[in-house]
Amino acid sequence: METSKAVVVKKFGNYDVLSVEQFEQPALDGRIEVKVEYGGVNFADLYTRQGLMYQKKLPFVLGMECVGTITAVGVESTDLQVGQRVICYDYHCGMYRDVLRVAPDKIYPLPDYITFEQGAAIFVNYLTAYFSIIELGNLKQNQTVLIISCGGGVGWAATQLSKNIDGVTVVGTTSPEKYPEVQKNGVDKTLTLDSDCEKNLAQMCPGGFDLILSTYAGPLYGFLETQLKPLGRIVLIGANNLIQNENKLSVLTFLKGWWTTKNVRLEDLIVYNRVAAGLHLGTLIDKDPERVRDALRKIFEMVKEEKLRVKIHEVLPMERVVEATKLLAQRKNVGKVLISMRTEK
Repeated sequence: METSKAVVVKKFGNYDVLSVEQFEQPALDGRIEVKVEYGGVNFADLYTRQGLMYQKKLPFVLGMECVGTITAVGVESTDLQVGQRVICYDYHCGMYRDVLRVAPDKIYPLPDYITFEQGAAIFVNYLTAYFSIIELGNLKQNQTVLIISCGGGVGWAATQLSKNIDGVTVVGTTSPEKYPEVQKNGVDKTLTLDSDCEKNLAQMCPGGFDLILSTYAGPLYGFLETQLKPLGRIVLIGANNLIQNENKLSVLTFLKGWWTTKNVRLEDLIVYNRVAAGLHLGTLIDKDPERVRDALRKIFEMVKEEKLRVKIHEVLPMERVVEATKLLAQRKNVGKVLISMRTEK
């Protein structure tokens, strides 16, 4: 039996359910083998570890995105070649390995001008931001956007994409210690998600917002919807506020969060001329993979032109994956957190 070193989840729960060990490797036939350099850490990894993806069969390998170099090809007809640098993505997990075998449709060529570190930080964050801001959000010149959690990986990317549109004003929420960095990234007005947030937000932008990008479900979402201008759009991309501790995420906790978000009143959407949308990158790839590949090419080109500047908060070895995920859970990161599968010489 062939194995590779991996981050393994054997049961759902807190951080101690994660282990780094040898895990069975699937056969190469029908797959591409990749020597992995880095994995990108996402909030979805926390959801998965805590049991939100309850259909997952235990044990399994954590991780949704990684970058590396192709070392073997087990597919007869493909343009992918040994030695090619690639991004790998699968929202069903399995990416946190030092050697990965994956189906060709989970692989995206990485241009030479994009570093491995940048590549590991681009896929989930910048594609989520792109489809939220540009496609669903339809952000236009001289409009105002509110980005919840503007210091995180998606928020950082969404700020940059927004500021590539002339005259756009970016309002962002984050913790006070992150204000200087997010302002350098392009956020024009900052505030904190505290007990005074709703009052401060209404005072800061009394005219409301053309677009709101939210990572929060529950009562805050309902308030944010009321802050939209006529023809305003709100895009929900997650429910990060459900991650409040390290324990197993119960179905009851999850349902409670969504129950308080579910009442998007159709009457209000019509009367107040609002648009409420959501985005799940994984299912979008399932339904329209070429559209995602086209968006990724556009993002690569913007990085090449220095219109987008990828920020890495910290790189930790895969053996410190618990520490890496805690940075997100405790909202300490500014930009992307990576884990390294590289062998130290």
